[in-house]
Amino acid sequence: MVPVRWFRWLTLVFIISFSLLGYYPTLGVPPIKKSFVFAQSKEQKAEVISASFSKPLALPHPGYLSTRFSTWHPGIDIASGLGMPIHPIIDGEVIDAGFDIFGLGNYVTLSHQNNFTSKYAHLGKIYVKKGDKLTTDNTLGEVGLTGHTSGPHTHLEITHNGVYIDPLGLLPTLPDMPTATTIVKK
Repeated sequence: MVPVRWFRWLTLVFIISFSLLGYYPTLGVPPIKKSFVFAQSKEQKAEVISASFSKPLALPHPGYLSTRFSTWHPGIDIASGLGMPIHPIIDGEVIDAGFDIFGLGNYVTLSHQNNFTSKYAHLGKIYVKKGDKLTTDNTLGEVGLTGHTSGPHTHLEITHNGVYIDPLGLLPTLPDMPTATTIVKK
């Protein structure tokens, strides 16, 4: 009976440790390799992939790029004010909405044409439910601070056939994080 208790305790410590480190699992083994292989096998040009959509993609809300796409961060972070309304990047259907305990907090996942999906995370409030059909005029929720985050932003992930792709290749130009400027009085 003692080994079962230790196993349960060890499992709980393991889950809490990964949660505090900001790790959240993805389906696929290994997810980093899938992302790398996709980047190697297809040139990611906005003109080519954007042709997959019936209309141009839009930013979910105004803001600036605070974290770029990488093998360790399968999306981008768009920093903005707390409570800013979040809109879909293109028309789609809500396939999942809820709370992720592994760091994303409140999130919404949409399915789009041609096997594309988009996920919006760290939402303060969610206004949609599974099965809702949305346009870019609808509001998914509000920019928040749920999950593991250091400031108000939206974490945006885009996948094509289950493979992560860099959203910057599809979205309109997004400004980088503003630099600090020093004002010198004369």
